Amino acid sequence: MSSWQSRTLAEAANAPDNGFNLVRLLAALAVVYLHAHLNTGVLPSGEPVSRLLQPVADISLVALAVFFLISGIFVTRSWMHDPHLVRFAIRRAARLLPALGVCLLLTTAVAVLFFSSPEAGGFFSRPTWRYILGNFSLHGLRFAIPDSEWHIDGVLGGVGLNSSLWTLFWEGRMYVMVALIGMAAALPLRQWFLGVSAFLLLSAQVFPEVASGYLWQTRLWSMFLTGILCCALASQLRVGPMQVVCACIFVFFNWARNASMGPSGFTWFGIALISGSVALWLGGARITGFAHLRRRDYSYGVYIYHWPVMNVLKTVKPDLATMEMLAYALLITIPLAMLSWHYVEAPVLRATRNWLSRQPRTAVKAAQA
Repeated sequence: MSSWQSRTLAEAANAPDNGFNLVRLLAALAVVYLHAHLNTGVLPSGEPVSRLLQPVADISLVALAVFFLISGIFVTRSWMHDPHLVRFAIRRAARLLPALGVCLLLTTAVAVLFFSSPEAGGFFSRPTWRYILGNFSLHGLRFAIPDSEWHIDGVLGGVGLNSSLWTLFWEGRMYVMVALIGMAAALPLRQWFLGVSAFLLLSAQVFPEVASGYLWQTRLWSMFLTGILCCALASQLRVGPMQVVCACIFVFFNWARNASMGPSGFTWFGIALISGSVALWLGGARITGFAHLRRRDYSYGVYIYHWPVMNVLKTVKPDLATMEMLAYALLITIPLAMLSWHYVEAPVLRATRNWLSRQPRTAVKAAQA
């Protein structure tokens, strides 16, 4: 099914047989798994993997760390292949917004039409469209987000209709940061991204106030920065089983010390190091099977649809056990994710690539070569 021999990250990213889409899908399913526990009243501390990682993290945070690491690699790679602000913005918008817009319209319509109290305003009311447009615009990437952009009064009991969308706000902010770093380039792009990402990664740990007004989710920000750093080192960075073994040995010594001094032997650094090295190993492996899943990215659809699906299930069948919630949610969410990819995401991405390929390109400055 696969060859586990290591290769460089650059070789893996360019190869058609890499497993990054599979890793993203597994991460999305891990988020669904934890949210099934949350939506049936089982807190993260009651879920086996999260109980092992508490109080440092839970399985959902680990999955998000993997998402942001891989996103940092491929978003930076996109800029380095074509360092043009408008084209970069178009590509990023094409990846996030069309599928998000369809999801918001569909899930909001179902919630408002079938799960509203009599006093709710209906689909064309101002609160409904404030919720839809607020989420579609990623809340304008602003700091203070009003509650009206997370839920609609009288709909599904007033709960957050799609609480998972909070990470898209951070994803959008990190896209902006990549563009800012890229446009400010004063050296050849690879060296520039290497230096700036290393500086910001160090600053995030030692002087978090450096970017605290813009990025205050330090853990996810650090994983995205690590992805930028990995992209800059892609031609020298080897990803394989030996790197995972080295990471595990290092974290074991770290764990042994901390376990004797506190409630958990794990630290966020150790968790991120192991999960990141495993994600890069699996993503960079030569996968000979699962061709359908390797070539299609269903992870985004799984991520944006699963929470509203669980909200509806919780309303219709409030006595569902955790594994029942998980099974029903996947049974509904996976087909929605597949439809989203085949009829929204892939066609929009293909059309965007075709349109951009026909646009004249201005010469790239030597500083960005």
